[in-house]
Amino acid sequence: MTIQRKIVFYSFLFFTFLIIYNTLIPFRFDYGFQDLPNLIRQIEWFPYHSTRVDISLTDIVGNILLFVPFGFLLYTLLNQMGMAYPFGLTLLCGAALSFSIEFVQLFIKARNTAPHDLINNTLGTALGALVAMIYSIRLSAFLRTQFYSLLQRKPFLLLLIILGGAQGMAALMPFTVSITVSDLKKSLKSTNLVPFDYVSIGKLFFRSPTPHDSLPFDVFAFVENLLFWMVIGYLLFICYRIYWRKKTFGRWLLIGLPLVYFPLLEFAQLFITSRITDINDILSGYLGIALGFALYQLLRPIRRKHFHHHIDLLRIPLVLYGIFILFAGLQPFDWTTSAEVIHRDLRAENLIPFFAYFRKTSLWNLYDLLNSLTYFLPISLYWSYRLREKGIGYFSIYLRTVPVGLAVGGFIELSQIFSHARIAEITDVLAYGMGGAAGTFLIYYYETQVKPTLDAVRNGLLELSH
Repeated sequence: MTIQRKIVFYSFLFFTFLIIYNTLIPFRFDYGFQDLPNLIRQIEWFPYHSTRVDISLTDIVGNILLFVPFGFLLYTLLNQMGMAYPFGLTLLCGAALSFSIEFVQLFIKARNTAPHDLINNTLGTALGALVAMIYSIRLSAFLRTQFYSLLQRKPFLLLLIILGGAQGMAALMPFTVSITVSDLKKSLKSTNLVPFDYVSIGKLFFRSPTPHDSLPFDVFAFVENLLFWMVIGYLLFICYRIYWRKKTFGRWLLIGLPLVYFPLLEFAQLFITSRITDINDILSGYLGIALGFALYQLLRPIRRKHFHHHIDLLRIPLVLYGIFILFAGLQPFDWTTSAEVIHRDLRAENLIPFFAYFRKTSLWNLYDLLNSLTYFLPISLYWSYRLREKGIGYFSIYLRTVPVGLAVGGFIELSQIFSHARIAEITDVLAYGMGGAAGTFLIYYYETQVKPTLDAVRNGLLELSH
């Protein structure tokens, strides 16, 4: 089995386990098989209608997206194995898994068995399989060519594209898109155009305030965004100095990219019903980018004296990124020794892995979990690369990156036990450790798969075609 197939296979097993685990929490079976006839009679068979629970749009979309990775990975795996009818088999397996979960949920009082969950999960499987099919037929070769081309010639630009794209996707989460006139009016009404404050257009022009108008300006969220965009600004200036400085369009790119990026992102959020378009997000982005530029210029003597390879240029943005992680995890710094606050965070649901995230399917929960998984990954990635340069084996590297990731996550979550505004959860600690492992694995994959291919391309032994 090739390493690519192993990655797909183990990722598929992981996501399948995650789906089963998170849809059967709290694993407390309140009924037996003798109750089955009565339980079946209680099912509300009309899809998307319930008298017992609210069926929200986010719940529907969340159940669809929950099965998208399952469909994508299973189709890819079956396609790699040369199986006939991979799309149909994937759809059948997704429906079977969803049906099995819904059946087991009958016996768990805290869960609700509903036909629309089966429909949504199957739709998610189909969507994932469709994306995998389009990717394998239309996009795989093209993206592979672009990836290796950028990695060979402009690795810092590739890093910038990945970070900028990921942040753009995060800003559009949870993808509750609506193009109806009524929703667009609500989004416009809640838009904030007042810097360093929150005064909605509704309150400013129509004497119709929104609930957010009662909230104070969140200076901590502003600084958090600023710190992140300082990292991006620093990397953008690296790209300018290495790739664009001698180009006629170099300065236009340096200034134009952030100038367009932030307003475009905020405009897109007008169509996301659970997001608010806020001028402060644009300002924090601009200010962060500008400070990143200034820091690059200010630290030029240090770079010239101590940095001898291109990879060394990542040290300063990684230090900035570390400050960003700590600030994001510790803010709003409202610590207290109140027994009520501490007891709230020590509830069982916060001490059981993934329980607090998936006791109710929510796109925000999925986003929050993914966010925690990726926080420590960049640091682990760089650290693992440096350790490999010293000839240290991967097992020893894992023994460093995973515990340190767990320690960082543990420190942040421990501080949140004493915070009024934050909730400490064991899942976030585990996510930091998994981020540490993921960074090390990516270096292993680079060394065993990507680098040999890149060397073959450089030596003219392999040509990547579109």
